[in-house]
Amino acid sequence: MNWLADVGNMLLGAEQAPENAKANADTSSGIAVYANGASSSGGNQEEVEAMADAELAKLANLNLGDSENRDGYLEEKMAEIMEYTELLDQANAAEDPFERLALVAAFLVSPFGAAERTWKPFNPLLGETFELHNLGNNVHFLAEQLQEHPPVSAAHAENGNFNYDIVSAPATKFQGNSLEVYPKGRTRISLKRTGELFSHVPPQAKVHNLVIGKAWIDSFGQFLVTNNATGDRVELDFKACGWFGSGQYEFDGFVLDAEGNAKGIMSGKWNSYVELAPCHPDGTPVADTEKRRLWTCKDKPEDDAYGCTHFAWDLTNCRYLTKPPMASDSRRRADRHALQERQMAAAAVEKGMLDEQQRQEAKVREEQGEQWQPRWFDPAPDMQVLPGEEPADMVPLWRYNGKYSTEKRDDMPTSVSGWQDEVIGKGFCPWQYHDAPVQAEQQQ
Repeated sequence: MNWLADVGNMLLGAEQAPENAKANADTSSGIAVYANGASSSGGNQEEVEAMADAELAKLANLNLGDSENRDGYLEEKMAEIMEYTELLDQANAAEDPFERLALVAAFLVSPFGAAERTWKPFNPLLGETFELHNLGNNVHFLAEQLQEHPPVSAAHAENGNFNYDIVSAPATKFQGNSLEVYPKGRTRISLKRTGELFSHVPPQAKVHNLVIGKAWIDSFGQFLVTNNATGDRVELDFKACGWFGSGQYEFDGFVLDAEGNAKGIMSGKWNSYVELAPCHPDGTPVADTEKRRLWTCKDKPEDDAYGCTHFAWDLTNCRYLTKPPMASDSRRRADRHALQERQMAAAAVEKGMLDEQQRQEAKVREEQGEQWQPRWFDPAPDMQVLPGEEPADMVPLWRYNGKYSTEKRDDMPTSVSGWQDEVIGKGFCPWQYHDAPVQAEQQQ
């Protein structure tokens, strides 16, 4: 899966600390520091354990709705992966199979360029979506929240050159002042001209200084991309940041054929660029040859409080929409719009109403004896788990069902100007039972 989606998902289903952990609560940050041993709070043992249980519950079920230090919704963060889709267009056109593989790998590195910010995303609701129309070379993208606890999201993107599919179901481990992110998921890319299917295993990530100090993100370990049609692969080693920042962001590795012979050297910094150089089969560089730059991260806004890219900010409006999005689209959430306008009290009220509406709908669903059914992705028990991917019991198998383009859209004009003003913060409705949220609103 893609690492950016992992970091977006990292605090929506965090594993609880060990049962015998004790907490020293930092009430200013809202996050507890856990350590084996007694609490310094001075309370008795029962009070300490009760505090630990309460703080663990907060950590494991963080409600990310009404804090000002948030930078988007999870499905929106998944859409950031689509910023450099021209790399997949180039891969589909390339005649050399190892060049195709290298370009696919470069695309899968590119989202790291937007992965340095540490703000936590909003907790999406079941059925919440995010869509893009006609991005780049006519790319269409759709993400949907499939499951809440633990959180599972899926997304599909395509144009005339490629299909992109991702299921995100990461695990996390809180370690006092840091959070380890285990990127459990499934990412697949197919090129339409050649029919080749590529799968991806990303490196591990770690968020440092969650409680004390300035938060920063490191990514380290093996980065693997496999051409499942040929057995060729890219193996990159993401370097862990050392003392005084040595090795930060750096990676290197090889494009390899199915027999393990080197076909190219890939290197760079995951937050800024990817390069490819020719080499001999044993991996030694070819003399007097230049490196080819495959990807360069675009300039980012200066002094941006949230560390967002220009593309990330463009996703918050209607720039990449050719018609109004579905009622379940994240842009329509009123609490989101209130936060963008810095109306914190109004955002809290709107978020509270959405939470109550969701509880009311879940109650109706339970009374009807029904379970939540995603609209755009179907369970795929017949899908083959590819080498290197997580087993189906850890990352569920889902398949895009293709129904999105045939669904009836919102009854909003698309041929006149001004429809964008009726999208942002208006008309949000991901509910399966539309009457239940109305009843909940009347009870407020």
